Amino acid sequence: PLGSFQVLQHRMVDLHMAVEIAESMALSAVIAIATNPDDRMAKVAAAKAAIGQAAREIGQSAIQLHGGIALTDEYAAGHYFKKLTMIERQFGRVDYHLDRYARLMTA
Repeated sequence: PLGSFQVLQHRMVDLHMAVEIAESMALSAVIAIATNPDDRMAKVAAAKAAIGQAAREIGQSAIQLHGGIALTDEYAAGHYFKKLTMIERQFGRVDYHLDRYARLMTA
């Protein structure tokens, strides 16, 4: 099986770490919204940037790991990647939220 290759296993661990970081950032933003009104805008901007970066990395890697079949209409990885790309554009791209976070932290 493909999962027995060490290089692919390392790649999957990197992707799993990206998911865990994104989840942690989202949780941090939710906690800040509920408890710390002074920090919430910065925490949300940081979370959005981290989630956007993770989504792009995971989506691109999923397509790459599955080869050309991932871009066909019948395969879920391509659909998810297209959806993640649209969500990123709808709610602000990573670079916008990184700039917003930098402005909020220096203010």
